[in-house]
Amino acid sequence: MKKPKVSILILTYNAPRYVFKTLKSLQKTDYDNYEVIVFDNNSRFITKLVNLYALSKGWIARWVFSPKNILFSPGNNEAFKSISKDSEFTLLLNSDIEIKDKDWLNNLFEIHEYGAVSYGLCSNEPIRADGYCFLVDTELYRKYKLDEQFEWWWGLTKFQAEILENEDSKVKAVKDHDNMIVHFGGASRKGFFNTKDLQNAKGLNQDIEKVKKWFLNNKIEIVESLWK
Repeated sequence: MKKPKVSILILTYNAPRYVFKTLKSLQKTDYDNYEVIVFDNNSRFITKLVNLYALSKGWIARWVFSPKNILFSPGNNEAFKSISKDSEFTLLLNSDIEIKDKDWLNNLFEIHEYGAVSYGLCSNEPIRADGYCFLVDTELYRKYKLDEQFEWWWGLTKFQAEILENEDSKVKAVKDHDNMIVHFGGASRKGFFNTKDLQNAKGLNQDIEKVKKWFLNNKIEIVESLWK
């Protein structure tokens, strides 16, 4: 039986070495029905060359350009417009990761219930799923999208809170996952961020006590490990 279609959205903005590692390691994936959509936030030339190479190799299905860096939340929302009509799931994937196990996506589906599931846990309050590898039912992303008044981590935080509050859904986060996927995170941050980006980012200065109230009635589920 054919597996459900997954649209993997990847935003790129410079840091070509990490972008290449991400796109190449995705080729390990043992899942027969996914597409990769790259949305480039006006990277420098060398990153565009990496994406062009990946396109020529068939590593990505569609490559979308932005004339300027519109950051994380608007970027993912724009990338989402290019998914296939038959896509049942949307996966937000950072461009600074490395796939370690061919079954990384199959294993996410094993624990998925209607809602979202991620590799990675943000353990500071409010506890929430990390956003660097975040799988969600496409119909939920289409309905809520990322609130563009909140950038980066707060955009995904707000999204999780909304689907938990308004839908009969679950959000799960896998804590021990380095055997499946590695996120380089802070090691790559210099390549993706600059002072101007931070100045233009909306909603970064959130009152944590207010954010905690987003999850007052709902909690995410922590999955300690996927080790068999």
